[in-house]
Amino acid sequence: MKSLIYPRDVLPKRLYHNTKNLHVRYALLILHLVCIVCIGLKATANDGGNINNSTFPPIAQTSDINTGTKPETSDRTFVRQIKVVDSTVFSEKDFNLILQPYVGRELTIEEIRQAADKITQLYLNQKYINSRAIPVTDQTTDGVVVIRVIEGRLSEIEVQGTKRLNPSYIRDRIKLGANIPLNTIQLEDQLKLLRIDPLFTNVEASLRPTGKVGQSILIVRVQEANPITASFGVDNYSPPSVGGERLAIELRDRNLIGIGDELAASYYHTLSGGSDVFDFSYQIPVNAMNGKVQFRVAPNRNEITEAPFDELGIRADEDLYEVNYRQPLVRSPREEFALSLGFTYQDGQTFLFDRLPTPFGIGPDENGVSRTSVIKFSQDYVKRDPQGAWFVRSQFNFGIDLFDATINNAPIPDGRFFSWLAQAQRVQQLNNDNLLLIQADLQLTPDSLLPSQQFVIGGGQSVRGYRQNIRSGDNGFRLAIEDRFTVKRNESGLSTIQLIPFLDMGAIWNQSDNPNKLPSQTFLASAGLGLLWNQALGIDRLTLRLDYGIPFIDLKDKGNNAQDEGFYFSLRYQP
Repeated sequence: MKSLIYPRDVLPKRLYHNTKNLHVRYALLILHLVCIVCIGLKATANDGGNINNSTFPPIAQTSDINTGTKPETSDRTFVRQIKVVDSTVFSEKDFNLILQPYVGRELTIEEIRQAADKITQLYLNQKYINSRAIPVTDQTTDGVVVIRVIEGRLSEIEVQGTKRLNPSYIRDRIKLGANIPLNTIQLEDQLKLLRIDPLFTNVEASLRPTGKVGQSILIVRVQEANPITASFGVDNYSPPSVGGERLAIELRDRNLIGIGDELAASYYHTLSGGSDVFDFSYQIPVNAMNGKVQFRVAPNRNEITEAPFDELGIRADEDLYEVNYRQPLVRSPREEFALSLGFTYQDGQTFLFDRLPTPFGIGPDENGVSRTSVIKFSQDYVKRDPQGAWFVRSQFNFGIDLFDATINNAPIPDGRFFSWLAQAQRVQQLNNDNLLLIQADLQLTPDSLLPSQQFVIGGGQSVRGYRQNIRSGDNGFRLAIEDRFTVKRNESGLSTIQLIPFLDMGAIWNQSDNPNKLPSQTFLASAGLGLLWNQALGIDRLTLRLDYGIPFIDLKDKGNNAQDEGFYFSLRYQP
């Protein structure tokens, strides 16, 4: 079930012409219809980009199309069979249902035209907007009438309004919905996808006649969004051992060289100075279906700054290198299914007294070094409906012996492993002021894993009520349910303040032969209340998120940080 249908390079090369009167009649007919379509398109395109509004007007009925005068002749021809040629959409059975009343009796030229109009209407009913059926009266022999179908197409796609973006980015995507014959449903889908593309603030489209039967020009007018965005923030989503509170800056250019390529960079720094996390990525589209190749580098530097272990000079360095290719196979405004194939290399080392290479736990070598080379194969699916959306993702991870990956004798954790990560999310609109979110994650593996590959729970973005990354293991699951109630809207009707009751839970467990032992308490659960404030303090683009979680399980190794008390905050500003 593929929303992408590549255009076919098939079009009848010979068009049979009738008498001069017929030729003029149908030229006027086509011109009249296309003018109606253009006017309707322009009116519809001015709806401000609402993707729920149709880009094209209702199709005119054939009775509205037939504007020519009736022929003066009353000659009648006995019709034994009506043969429809050059149709690639409908079968002979489809045509027989509507042509049966015209077969086996004498017909005038006008009645033969009416039969052709029925076929044209069949195309119009299925949104083939500029396809036409024309009787070939000079081929009426032995009681057989030939009706030729001219299946419509776009002869040209004209793009207006682009600045930095190459027009081919737009043109190539629209071509995915400009098959032969041209169908407005498929064309609308591609226009809707462009409207929700962050590269644009507005997309409008209109059709224009070419003077040739079955051919139209599509005019697309776009307004580009500012491709450069920045975000600044502060939160306490970092492990307290390296500093729970952190500053964040994120920069992004969504159209670096004019082809829709994206360069992104982020930096997180804890206020205690214990953690510096960098993340750089570049992705480039490789086809009109939004297939993308991404390159990523993420160097991290961490040091224990929480007493009493801060005196030991425990620190860790880790570098991540990743390349990934994601290709949607089905892509429409209603759903998307994509496959991804990637490779990730991680190289980490731990130190004691700042400079002494030291392993922590069983798995890294005697110098505290652990390396993994992982092939990742992912599948993700998004399904949208009027009440919300589904998102599901599956990822298979294959740790291989490449680039000096850590190798140990079983059952000691090393870089050779297999794991499966599954994720699911449902967003459900219960009513205009009530939005339900359900998220679930699951990791399973038959192997003992190094720390960089383990499943982690705890914290403001995981199981609230506990400190960040309080538990980690080879296997694990997490479930989060929150219900967002809108309590205030702005003058535009947009939600500004939401109250969010939530329920979180999660657990981890190791393989039975993993020599690294876990704490006795491996199941976490909590409930609490959150507050989401858009336009916080009356400032546009400032967002404040507060959460307070009450733990159901009181951990024996609980600390005294704000996270241990179940309090989390996030303040984000995007200029």
